[in-house]
Amino acid sequence: MNALWADQQFQSSLSQGFYRVHSVYDHALNLYNNQAMITLVSKDKPKAPITCVCNLSSFSNYQLNVGMQVMSSPHTLSIGSLQVDLRNVHSDSLVDFIGCYPSLENIRLGLQSLVQWLDQHAHHEGALAVFSSPRDVFSTHVVHILKQYLQTQELHLLPSLIGCGIGQTPSGDDVLVGMLALAYSCNHLEFIKELKHCCEPVLYQTTLVSQMMLRQAFEGQFNQWHQELILSLSRPLEVKERAEICATLGHTSGTDFMVGVAVYGLSHKKENTSCIMRQTYLKTATSTPSV
Repeated sequence: MNALWADQQFQSSLSQGFYRVHSVYDHALNLYNNQAMITLVSKDKPKAPITCVCNLSSFSNYQLNVGMQVMSSPHTLSIGSLQVDLRNVHSDSLVDFIGCYPSLENIRLGLQSLVQWLDQHAHHEGALAVFSSPRDVFSTHVVHILKQYLQTQELHLLPSLIGCGIGQTPSGDDVLVGMLALAYSCNHLEFIKELKHCCEPVLYQTTLVSQMMLRQAFEGQFNQWHQELILSLSRPLEVKERAEICATLGHTSGTDFMVGVAVYGLSHKKENTSCIMRQTYLKTATSTPSV
């Protein structure tokens, strides 16, 4: 089976010691050692940092188990019956969107479109419950923090999102990645620096996979669909299409990411992001949650 794409970080990481299988999903395979974690994904998933996109539809047919040893060479990756040929892999760079927006006012209409899409697709799980009412303890906590942050913009509230949720990338972590993505697109480096400083001491509270995702986000590294969602904000008519694609990431990971984007856009005090938009959102988001 051929590898279709891998970034340079993935290829260089292969030489950093012996890997074992960390976790197995239909569309993703996470490998780890004491120094790094790398990921293989199926062909229908986005390019991402430290990731290899493989020419297969699912990993479930290869009888892969947690703890299995990974055998690697410069041209081949072997895990049980899975053989990945790296000889003709492409390694073009992901699109760089850092600093693409001079201010949030440049994407005011795009943010409005995103908020409307999230409101129309509201459900009771993950961070998207901020548009309805949460029904589990994790969503309740995430929604509570987001409502507080929308009203106060107190950055010290955000580290309590880390590790809040279920799965390999909890909802609270995905929200933070969304906030960081929009902050990077506007070059809000002070916010990023302060958030990283606040969050690093508590990263141990989340999963290894999510720790890797957050560390990448703090350095301005995001997956392809995250980037395309951010870039669509300058073209409001495209936001719905990109949101639909982004929403297919994980169980709620994609929508949690988009909530993070929306919350950052709505709450940032230093930019005029539209008072009407903010008031409309808060009217929806400040109702008392029911558990």
